[in-house]
Amino acid sequence: MPLERRKHIRMPTYLGGRIAFNHLYATMDCLIRNLSPIGARLIFSAPTVLPAKFVLSIPSRDQAINARIAWRNENEAGVVFDAPPPTREVASLEMARRIKRLEEEKAALNLKLDELSGSR
Repeated sequence: MPLERRKHIRMPTYLGGRIAFNHLYATMDCLIRNLSPIGARLIFSAPTVLPAKFVLSIPSRDQAINARIAWRNENEAGVVFDAPPPTREVASLEMARRIKRLEEEKAALNLKLDELSGSR
């Protein structure tokens, strides 16, 4: 039996997950095969190139967690969470995208307002 080096035991799971990166504009589906408070093992349906850091969403648990790659091969990866999973409700990816878009629109409108009022 191999020596277990993890501090937290990962529980076997069969959860759908989604990786989001590139400021949450690029996404990729995955299967979460095991999970602990500090990491997970992800399976992909095809060979996949992953960024070093991303957001892992678990829709069935309404969670979104910042993660980074610990190890990887063609169809799977081990990830470590940058912070413990949040205990409060987390906004969906669509809501995060909408908030980002609205913040950009607000900044553009403030610039236009400054131009029209002669502040610039």
